[in-house]
Amino acid sequence: MKIAVVQPASRESALRNTEKALEDGSQLVLLPEKWVQTLEELPVAEFQRLATKYTAYIIPGAVEDGVSVVSPIITGRGRILGLAKKIHLFGNERGRLIPGDKLITFTLNGVKIGVVICYDLDFPEIVRALFQRGVEVLLVPSKVRRDGIDRWRDYVRMRALENRIAVVNANAVQIPDFLGGSMVVVPYKRDSIVDVTVLGEMKEEDGYMVVDIDPMSYFHIRLERLREILPFTVESLDEKTGDSL
Repeated sequence: MKIAVVQPASRESALRNTEKALEDGSQLVLLPEKWVQTLEELPVAEFQRLATKYTAYIIPGAVEDGVSVVSPIITGRGRILGLAKKIHLFGNERGRLIPGDKLITFTLNGVKIGVVICYDLDFPEIVRALFQRGVEVLLVPSKVRRDGIDRWRDYVRMRALENRIAVVNANAVQIPDFLGGSMVVVPYKRDSIVDVTVLGEMKEEDGYMVVDIDPMSYFHIRLERLREILPFTVESLDEKTGDSL
């Protein structure tokens, strides 16, 4: 599956690079969080037109709609399939906006895809819940500041490694505070060790990249990880419950 990541510096470049990515054969295009701030600023109709023209899905980033942080999912027919909502609000979003309370998945060409927004990726239980429901590719629009980008990239790698899924991240580029650095990682097995490899990454650029993700290449290690997860409980011990030797 060909997936594109767009790092736009403006409304014009967002549409231009999205169309270039679609011309290159992308079946799905992902843009960052808050490359524009609000839903009113997001050129939804233009993205719908492009999705219809190229019969491709477009996730045009994540923006504030006055209530929450939302990520529209536009189908190849130009229809808005639904909205993913940010569950874990960050910084000044708290107290101003309402957190989401459900995770969103959809299927494209037989591949099950999940969407989480920025800070949600910091919480492993979020991605694990999607993984346990069969998600094979995770899309993550984000807007991470330059001083947090190294740790952020660790999170991207770890969620792919923990769950044996591909993680596609589109990070905002707004110099000097936000430096892009979008990346796509997939798991693979090297001898008996599972690791992740970077399929593509961007720098501080206004542009796009296209990667080709083959979920079948990590199908077996994903199923293996699913089988390895066992139920458990947590027990608190104190002196009264201890056994004598």
